[in-house]
Amino acid sequence: MITTAPLQLLLFRDPGDTDVVPYEEAIVRAFQGGKQSGGYLTTGEDLGIQLEVFAAAPHLAPALMLDGFCHTLTVMFADHDFIQGMDLALCDWLAGCWEQTRTSNGRHAMLVVALDERAGDRFIAKCPALGSLQLLPVTTLGERAIRPATLALRLLHECRVLLAGALAPPGEAQPGHLRLFISHAKADGLPLALALKHLIESMKWLSAFYDVDDLPPGRDWKDELEKGVGSSLIVMLRTEAYDGRYWCQQEVLWADEYATPAVLVDARTELNHPAGGLPFDRVPTVRIPDGNLVRILFLALREGLRFLHFARRVEQMKKSGGIPDPSELRVFSFQPSMAALLRACRSLAQSHEPATTPRLIIYPDPTLRAGAYEAAQALVNAYAPGTRVVTPNTLAATAGAAP
Repeated sequence: MITTAPLQLLLFRDPGDTDVVPYEEAIVRAFQGGKQSGGYLTTGEDLGIQLEVFAAAPHLAPALMLDGFCHTLTVMFADHDFIQGMDLALCDWLAGCWEQTRTSNGRHAMLVVALDERAGDRFIAKCPALGSLQLLPVTTLGERAIRPATLALRLLHECRVLLAGALAPPGEAQPGHLRLFISHAKADGLPLALALKHLIESMKWLSAFYDVDDLPPGRDWKDELEKGVGSSLIVMLRTEAYDGRYWCQQEVLWADEYATPAVLVDARTELNHPAGGLPFDRVPTVRIPDGNLVRILFLALREGLRFLHFARRVEQMKKSGGIPDPSELRVFSFQPSMAALLRACRSLAQSHEPATTPRLIIYPDPTLRAGAYEAAQALVNAYAPGTRVVTPNTLAATAGAAP
């Protein structure tokens, strides 16, 4: 069985150009994590997305290079050094890459980052086949100090749109659209929530895809809250008052039950806090003692991309035969809690699929630890008998066989 990986990122740069180094480092940290802290980017684990850096034409033809993955985002850093060093082989390869991308019906994407004012014109003059490709001037990324972080955000966003488009139901009007649900206690979290909303709205390329509007009037606000949490990426602003507010607690519990992507902003100022009972364990956390709101947005985009990346991997497993077809799936992008499993089991129990259709609850490796796995399987056996709780590795090891 051959399973095509969901996503790869290709970077083209001049190897001796020190001006590009901050951009490359920010992108590597965005996709592959790292231990360095501070600045505009948060640290985190490797998202499992292949990233390669080139200074010359790759050996593989563009079609083979791009289509070896479900989706490819190709990025070029165009400045004087890169353009000066472009030979005919690289120009031809990039031209073929653009043709492959342009005709891929949204499967692939390509971005040229012009690092100085006249680089775009010189780049197109050197490689005229890319004349129809809209360039990204680096000056549109904000103040100089923040440009590497902003570009990293932009690439996370572009990758998320590629995956979202492939996973969206046919005919969906905005396949890349995502609602950011900002959960906060109004008593002490409202200023931070408004500032974060303003930051998102100030990034026009981002606000078109990320909705942070308030609850619509004329609706049942309790139902709207639950629907909003269940269909959003939730940003939890954990101020001192947060844990003690009923609706904040409810939003956290809904996020756990619906298994939605979530990030936690620890904005508490006290040195000591009592033990809490809210399910924050699976949620990545960021602190902003310096008021750096970009760090929140960075973590949110990473988490949203991580969820979609796993969902796309599962879709590809179905196409390649790694998952029985037909089958009924419930996909989690993290180790599911008991509440999340219970909701999935109740949904499966109400299914109208034939009783012979395999039913799987799948989540990323590693498997649940001893005790937690047995408890999860017992719950599933009680509410959705015959359903298997698996990871990609355990499923591959058993070749899809029944337990």
